[in-house]
Amino acid sequence: MDRLASLRTQKRAYVYGVVEQVNGEWIFFDDEDEAHELTSLPEEVELFRFGQWVKGWLGEDGDIYVTERYTLKNGDRLRYIKPLSHAYEQWLSQLPDHAFFHFIHLINEWNFSVYDCLYCYNYMLFAEKGVNFLMFDNALDMCNVQHYFDDKQHRFELTLQTGKKVIGVQLDH
Repeated sequence: MDRLASLRTQKRAYVYGVVEQVNGEWIFFDDEDEAHELTSLPEEVELFRFGQWVKGWLGEDGDIYVTERYTLKNGDRLRYIKPLSHAYEQWLSQLPDHAFFHFIHLINEWNFSVYDCLYCYNYMLFAEKGVNFLMFDNALDMCNVQHYFDDKQHRFELTLQTGKKVIGVQLDH
């Protein structure tokens, strides 16, 4: 599985909602009933049609381009990938594949998703050796991740608010 595919299959990877036309404007209401102008959504969205999610691109005036142009209707369901913070996205992209998939496995084992990250301090942007700090919240638990890195290994220490801890090490090849 490639990195992008593994990210898209993560729990809580998407923002779901429905669209409604209000006063001539298309509004996206997410699952938490927050209203967003359609123009504030990412260009790439997915439309639920015929029992499946179909990839499309938002156009002007309530159009979505899937295999053809589709005009939105009140109540249509849309979803889009949650954005990741810049530092966190950079951190994920800097991890070698073996460390990336090991990290995903570790947090998934504790019922966290890549998309549960609240905070990321990416020291790898500045140095070849050090520690990165990440904080995750899955609405049930909080998890602090310390990622120790150098030219030989990537070590992840995950600690829950209860004190439960796991350490995983990936040696660079």
